[in-house]
This record gives sequence, C-alpha cells and structure tokens, in this order.
Amino acid sequence: MRKLLLGLFLTSVTVCLSAQSSSSKSINKDYYKDKTLIFNYNTSSVENFNVEGPHAGMFIQPDVKKTFEEAVSEMAKETKINLINSVDSGSDHIDSKILDITWQFQLFSAELTTKVNFNVNNQNYMSTGSFKNMGGGSERKNLKKALKNSIYNFLIEYQK
Repeated sequence: MRKLLLGLFLTSVTVCLSAQSSSSKSINKDYYKDKTLIFNYNTSSVENFNVEGPHAGMFIQPDVKKTFEEAVSEMAKETKINLINSVDSGSDHIDSKILDITWQFQLFSAELTTKVNFNVNNQNYMSTGSFKNMGGGSERKNLKKALKNSIYNFLIEYQK
C-alpha cells in the first residue's frame, strides 16, 4: 500500500511539474526600450476569488489592488521594462480591469487563473494568466504570480 501511494504521489508530482505552462514567446526588449507603460488599476475590478474544488483550511482574501501593483512592480524589475503604477488616468495609460479570479483546487494541485482586460487608447487586450502549484499555497502569492503572468501575456500581445 505504501509503495502504491508513493508511486501515485511521485507520478502526480511529475505530471504537475511538467504541466506548468511555459511560453515560447518572449518579450522584445528593443520594442520597450524607450517606452514607459503606466498601469491604472480599474476600481471596478473584481475583488473576490471564485474558489472551486475540494480545499481545506481558512481562506484569507488578499487586497487585489495592492497585489496587482506589486505584480506590476515585480514585472518591471524582472523584465527591465519601465512599468509603473498610477492612480491618475490619462490617454496613454493602461486601464487594467480584473474580470475574474478563479482558484481551482484538484487532488494534488491548485491553479489560480486571472482574466484581465488591458485597455490602451480604446483598444482592448484580453489576457489570461495562471499559476499552478502543488497544494494550495498563499492566496496573495498565487494571485501575484497569476497577475504577473497576465501582464507578461499582455506585453507579448501589445508588442505585436
């Protein structure tokens, strides 16, 4: 019985780790070299998670606005692109409206998915970001990683 459980556990770990979505697309640093992208968090964004599947423990709702701002700041550091947060709206600002946050729990993994609409000069860019891990993890950290993935996917689409 132990060998069966150990084998099942190792198989699920391998499958989950290999299932992490990775993008073969990369950001064109030259395109963003002389640009500053100003992100505005849209106050009509969703603030609550949709939680699906079996899970245990307490759920602490993170501050979505603060987490989005942290995601933008971290993406700026990681990509070396001039990305900033602003509360002022302007014609060249990127209105960022979070449409959905879903945390899907499965037997050995959990995936947090965000759907964000980035509006730049009346042009909409829909972006989905996700972060999958073993177990549940921290609500705020998982949200931040999924939002960073959404921002990354937006940057890929925006540079086209």
